[in-house]
Amino acid sequence: MTEPLQFQLPLPLPQPHYQIHRYPSTLIETRALAGSRLLTLRPVLPQDEELLAQLLRGLTPEARRYRFHGAVTLSAAHLQQMSSVDYQQQMALVVTAQVDGAEQLIADARYCVHHDGRSAEFALVVAERWQRLGVGAWVMRALQCAATTAGLEWLHGDVLRSNRPMLGLLQSRGFALTPDAEDDQMVNAQRRLGAPAVRLRPARHGLRSWLQQVWPDNAFAAIR
Repeated sequence: MTEPLQFQLPLPLPQPHYQIHRYPSTLIETRALAGSRLLTLRPVLPQDEELLAQLLRGLTPEARRYRFHGAVTLSAAHLQQMSSVDYQQQMALVVTAQVDGAEQLIADARYCVHHDGRSAEFALVVAERWQRLGVGAWVMRALQCAATTAGLEWLHGDVLRSNRPMLGLLQSRGFALTPDAEDDQMVNAQRRLGAPAVRLRPARHGLRSWLQQVWPDNAFAAIR
């Protein structure tokens, strides 16, 4: 049985020892939702540590499992690491909104560059109440643009097979989705940056059957 996720409140720590490069302010965007609510997309800052903690603590157990793929304890050090990136080997974009007069972090998308310097692994989480409003697609598009500008060639990640909303989002962003060869609960997603979006054309019976299980019939019909 999977142990429940535990989140620890961040504790005061010394300033992190990392080399911060010029803050990429050109990535900042704003967008208005219905009702004139203004959202801001921007690169993460070290002072966002507590906002990240609030976002992660507010996730349901299912959403936490989708994001971290199992039990995890996020310590103050983990949260500090998530908020203190160098904007070169790591990139993290957050979306914030004003809720009851206070800034609230509602989404986090990030990538970490591999040693080859050509590819990076990505991760994304959107607070449940802000899903299905285009926030995930917006921040993923921005993350792809940031990776392309940084000279990366590939983005890839692993997604739980049961996470249909995420799979649908990635398919709409041009990612190729394939079953994991070693874990039937996982799906591998990859996107070649700067290339045309991948059009899934399931020619083999096995892949076609798998796609029909992953997506509802109407969604599957739309990508034939």
